[in-house]
Amino acid sequence: MTRRITQPAPQPDSPQALLTVEQVARAIRRHPEVVRRQARAGRLPGLKVGRGWFFRPDQLVAAGYSQFRGAVSAAAAAAGDADRSRVFLEALSEAGLEAVQLADQEAIFQAVGRRLAQAGVGSFFFLMAEDGQGLMMVHREVPASSAKDMPLSPLGRVYPFSKLPMLRLVCESRRPHFLGDPEAIVQRTADNVGPHGMEQARQLSRALGMRAAISAPLVAGDRVIGAITVVGPGLRQSDVTAMAAFANQTAAAMEAARLLRQSRESEEAMVEMLAMAIGLREGTVRRGPEHADLAVRLGRQLGLDDATCRRTRHAILLQDLGKVSLPDPILRRGADLGAEERAVLMTHPAVGAQFLSRFAPLAPLAPIVRAHHERYNGEGYPDGLRGTAIPIETRLIGVVNAFRNQLETAPGVTIAQALAGLREAREADLDPAVVDALAALCERAQLAGQGWLQGLRLPEGDPTPAVAQAHSPKDLLTVADSRELRIIYRIAQEMGAVLDLDVLLKRIVTIVREVMGYYLVSLLLPTGAPGEIRVGAHSGYLADIAGMTIPSGQGITGWVYGSGQPLLVPDVSRDSRYIGFDPNVHSEFAFPLMSRGRIVGVLNAESAQPNAFSDADLALLAAVSSQIASTLEVAQMHDRLKQEAMHDPLTRLYNRRLLL
Repeated sequence: MTRRITQPAPQPDSPQALLTVEQVARAIRRHPEVVRRQARAGRLPGLKVGRGWFFRPDQLVAAGYSQFRGAVSAAAAAAGDADRSRVFLEALSEAGLEAVQLADQEAIFQAVGRRLAQAGVGSFFFLMAEDGQGLMMVHREVPASSAKDMPLSPLGRVYPFSKLPMLRLVCESRRPHFLGDPEAIVQRTADNVGPHGMEQARQLSRALGMRAAISAPLVAGDRVIGAITVVGPGLRQSDVTAMAAFANQTAAAMEAARLLRQSRESEEAMVEMLAMAIGLREGTVRRGPEHADLAVRLGRQLGLDDATCRRTRHAILLQDLGKVSLPDPILRRGADLGAEERAVLMTHPAVGAQFLSRFAPLAPLAPIVRAHHERYNGEGYPDGLRGTAIPIETRLIGVVNAFRNQLETAPGVTIAQALAGLREAREADLDPAVVDALAALCERAQLAGQGWLQGLRLPEGDPTPAVAQAHSPKDLLTVADSRELRIIYRIAQEMGAVLDLDVLLKRIVTIVREVMGYYLVSLLLPTGAPGEIRVGAHSGYLADIAGMTIPSGQGITGWVYGSGQPLLVPDVSRDSRYIGFDPNVHSEFAFPLMSRGRIVGVLNAESAQPNAFSDADLALLAAVSSQIASTLEVAQMHDRLKQEAMHDPLTRLYNRRLLL
C-alpha cells in the first residue's frame, strides 16, 4: 500500500490570516486534538477544507474567545478582501466535497471549475506530460462575466517547465505557491499566450482581475500528477493553506476516478473476451455489440442510471455464458433434442450465473444472467419469476432479444413488423412498459433519421444469420411450451440432488402441481405384486393416501396402468371407475409413465372444475413423461441397491453393518 504524501501547509503571515488548528490551540491553551473535536462538535466555529480545519478570528471572538480581538481589529481594515476570501474558501470547501463524489476526471474538473468561477475565481488544471518535462492544460474555467472575447490558450497544449517557472517550483517542491505581484503574473502569462503575448496577457489580466494567483500541486500517493492554478482579485497569502488542502482533496478524487476507469476498462475487456468465446463455442454469427448498444439506448430511454445501463450491456453479451459447458451434440442438434437433452440445455442460465459469481467484478451480473429465460407471466425458468420480480436489466434484455429474433427471422423484415411482433407478446413473455419504451425509442430514431436503427436489420439477400438462428437451441426455447421446460428442468435438478425414492416422488408431484396449477396430483408405482399399483406420493390431498394399493383395471389409474393408455375424464360423476377422495373433484387425467417399453408408474391429476383437462395437458405430459420415468427408474434402482446392502446375500438377514 503506497503512502499518501500530504502537502505541508504554509503558515499565515499576518493578523488577518485564517487560523490553523495549532494557532488556535496555542491561543486558548488547549491540545490541537481538543480543538479539532470541538470544531467537529460545533462548539468552535470553523471551516473544514479537505481534511483540515481553519478558523476566522472574528467568529472565534463572537463565540467568546477574547484572545482573538487583536486579529479582528486588524482584519476590520481589510473587510472587503476578507469577504472575498470567505467566498473563495467556501467555494473551495464546496468544490472539494463535490469532487470526491464524482467518478470521472473530466466531471471533477468541470464541477470544481464551475464552483470556483461562481466565486469570481478563474481556475486552470494541468496534468503531468508523459515525459515528465512539462504540463498539459486539460481544463479551464473562468467567471462568465470575464469569458467573452478572452484570448485563452487551447486545451491539450503541453507547456515545458522552462515556460512555467512557478508551476515547476510547485511540482518539484510539492508545496503551493502564492504570487501577489500583478505585473509578474502578466509577464509570466505573456510568455505562454503567443506572439503578441504582452498585449493579450494584459487583456486577460483585466478580464480576470489577476492581482494574485495561487498554484498548488496535485499529489496522488507518492507522485505528482499535475497542478492547479487559481487567479482572481481577492486572493491572499493566507488562502494558501486552504488551497493546499483543497488540492490534496482534488488529487485524491482524481486518483480514485483514474483507478475506477482502469477497473472498468479491465472489466470491459473481460466481457468482450468472454463474449467472443461464447460466439466461437456456439458456432453462430453474433451481432452482440449492436444489440448491447440497443440495450443501453433502451435503458436510457427508461431513465436507468449509468451503472444499470452498464450492467445491462455486459449481461446481454454474457447471457449465454453457461453454454460453454454444454456438450457439442446439444449445441449442434438444434430442434431435435430429447427431453433429457433439453433439461441439460436449460441448465445454462444457472451455470453462467455460477461462473460470473466467482469473479468479483462481474458478480453483479450473475442474477441478471440467471434470469434471462424468465418470462413476464411467470412461465419461464429456472426460478419461475414473475413481473417485477425479474430484474429490470433482464426484462430489458428480454425485449431486446425478442426484437432481435423478430428482425432476424428473415432478411428484409422492417422495424415496424418487428415491433408489431413484440406487441403480440406483451404481458405474456415481455414487460409491457419496456416494449412501449422500445417502440418510442425506435419512433424517435426514425423521425430523426438515426442510422443505428436501420443497422439492426439484416441486409437483403444475406441468409447467414437467419440460417444460424433457425438451428439455434435458443430458438427452440422460445417456441417450446415453457411449463414443459420448467418441469423438465426442475426434475433434472432434483435428480442430481436427491436419490432417495420417497423424497424424490414427493418433489416430483409437488413440481407438477406447482407448475401446472393442478388441484391434486399423485404418482402411483407398481408394488411388485402382479397387476397392482400403490400411491407413492401425492400433493394437495386432505387425507394421507400414501401406500394405498389399487388393483390393475380398477379405478381410473388402475385402468391406465392395465391398458397403458392415457385417459381424460371430463366429469368423474359420470365415470363408474372413479375412486373419490375429495368431494370437490370434478375431472381427472391419468397418464402412464413408460420406460424401455414397460410401465413404471402412473401420473394422476385431478381438478375441482369439470372438463378442466385438454389435449394440451396430454401433449405436455407426453413430452415430460419420459424424463419422469427415467428419473423414477434411477431412483428405484438406487433404492433396490440400498435394500440389498442391508441384507446378507446368503441368509437374507440384516447384515452386521446395519446393526452396528
